[in-house]
Amino acid sequence: MERDDVTETETDQSSEGLSGLKAIWANTQQPVAPLPWYRRVSPKLAVAGVVVVGLATALVVAAMTGAGAPPRHRIVLADRVGDRVRLPDDGNTQAVRADYEGRMTALRPYRELAVAGYGDAGTTKTTLTVVGLVGSFPEPGRELRKYFGRMEGGDVMRETVTELQDFPAGPLGGELLCAVLVYPSVSETTCAWADGSTVGIVTDTTGEDEPEELAKRTLDIRAAVEVEAEG
Repeated sequence: MERDDVTETETDQSSEGLSGLKAIWANTQQPVAPLPWYRRVSPKLAVAGVVVVGLATALVVAAMTGAGAPPRHRIVLADRVGDRVRLPDDGNTQAVRADYEGRMTALRPYRELAVAGYGDAGTTKTTLTVVGLVGSFPEPGRELRKYFGRMEGGDVMRETVTELQDFPAGPLGGELLCAVLVYPSVSETTCAWADGSTVGIVTDTTGEDEPEELAKRTLDIRAAVEVEAEG
């Protein structure tokens, strides 16, 4: 008799437990596994996450490959620029090169230097000096202001600079400034351009060209010597 009572009690408890499980399992006979995390995430949040990951990947690729950045250029001096031919270095060209070589330090943005003197064919007199610098110049205008003595540590003394003018830089972009540099014994017309990766300086050592004339000549010289960097 006692055994029958125990059996009935166990049966009742089993029925109650089954009923409770059925309620929990939504009236199914098998347990329902909890949803994985990606099924519980809102579709909007999932899409936003994909977009963020995609943007981060694009930024990393752009940083590594330089995608979207302006093309980097180098300066390769030619044997002829316009109506002038490249001449063997004279004392002035050597002095200019030595001056700029002294600035090629780790603390300066310059990484490559090219210097040459040009003159009329069949002569030995340099009438144009061309200096090309390659590096990283995030603010091209700043490089030109520094060169023309408009900032501390400039290449030329501010007092020598006259007729400083801004000219169109042409299809290669950047900025172009020209001025007449007046020294006690001589005057020289100088033009300088700068973009994100090059600085070029053209000096008419005869002082015969006006800034407007040298600006045009400088554009021709720049088109001949500034080339897209490989790699």
